[in-house]
Amino acid sequence: MELRELNADERIALAALIEFEVLASGHVTEDEEREIQAVVDEIGKDVYRKAVEEVDRRFPDEEAAKKFLMTITRPEARELIFGAVMGAAMTDTIEGHESRILDWVAQEWKLEVKYEEPPAG
Repeated sequence: MELRELNADERIALAALIEFEVLASGHVTEDEEREIQAVVDEIGKDVYRKAVEEVDRRFPDEEAAKKFLMTITRPEARELIFGAVMGAAMTDTIEGHESRILDWVAQEWKLEVKYEEPPAG
């Protein structure tokens, strides 16, 4: 499955997590920007913009977004969304707030998170 195959609600979930994860820190690194742009390029600029507009309209806070995230049920979509957000978040140091949300999503979506060890150098 690829990001462009996500349905409308799944795209909204992706945009919400990007907003609450990557953009919530108040600063976006060049690497994070590249990762976000890769997501936008894959699903389409207009499609992503519409998803972000829905996030801004529907979720005044993290709790509202969390309730919505629980409606995303396709396991392959959950894994894909989480992987895309994790990829963007891990380009920089994952801060406490980011880590808490990612941990919550992984637990609630019942995802097994595996971290690869960097190659010994």
